[in-house]
Amino acid sequence: MEQLTKASCRLKARELLRAMSPKARADASARICARIQSLEQWTEALTVGLYAGQSFEPDLSALLAVPGKTFCFPRVSGVTIDFHRCDAMAQLRPNSWKLLEPDPDLCPIVPATDIDLFCIPGLAFTRCGVRLGRGTGFYDRFLTRIHPQAAKLGICFHAQLFPELPLENHDSAMDQIITESEIARCGEA
Repeated sequence: MEQLTKASCRLKARELLRAMSPKARADASARICARIQSLEQWTEALTVGLYAGQSFEPDLSALLAVPGKTFCFPRVSGVTIDFHRCDAMAQLRPNSWKLLEPDPDLCPIVPATDIDLFCIPGLAFTRCGVRLGRGTGFYDRFLTRIHPQAAKLGICFHAQLFPELPLENHDSAMDQIITESEIARCGEA
């Protein structure tokens, strides 16, 4: 039996993502945004941590049009990330990895404990909240600094749900996993 490793799971997740057409990704992203907005945690959140997805990830940019919320995006700072207030996608700039992140001259840092809800990307998730990132540990380190009541939503396409993933002590668990076809409330039977 093949041993389940983070590397093999990342490879499989990337293959699944490459197989999705741009139209399928766009349609699924719209449904994911609708599911996020249906959540009580979304309704109650004043400050929301989003991410600027790569072309193969769910696109959450439509959420920026929702009034009454402060939005912030991650920016790499050394070996961790900080979230910066960002009012429009035009305030994002590509970093050295070609990922869009806030321009620090336009977007002030938001303290981690001031953010009520986080939409967190990953290469794969399980329905019980295990997240597989890209391997840099940025989110795992950052999530140790957030308010304990902040909601952590793992965001992915349904194809990225795995029955199991390797888990290490430093890996942060999600509260819910949101896909285009379901909301998995982690820890519930």
